[in-house]
Amino acid sequence: MRLLTSLALITVAYAAFTRVNKVHAARYQAKPAAKPEAVQTWEGEGGGLPSGGPGPGVKVAPAAVADPDLAHGGV
Repeated sequence: MRLLTSLALITVAYAAFTRVNKVHAARYQAKPAAKPEAVQTWEGEGGGLPSGGPGPGVKVAPAAVADPDLAHGGV
């Protein structure tokens, strides 16, 4: 009886260990390898979006808003 109980305990411990190992491996694989690159804004762009408007929190000078070449990305 002790042999059967020990065998059952070892089987349950092995099953738990393999499950924990699979979860740990899955979480490790889901983690990104490196931090994403920071968004770059170049001098003179003013942090503009591809649509031509300024990004959030960007203050645009009144002259730039009135100039159609600057307001629409030079198109």
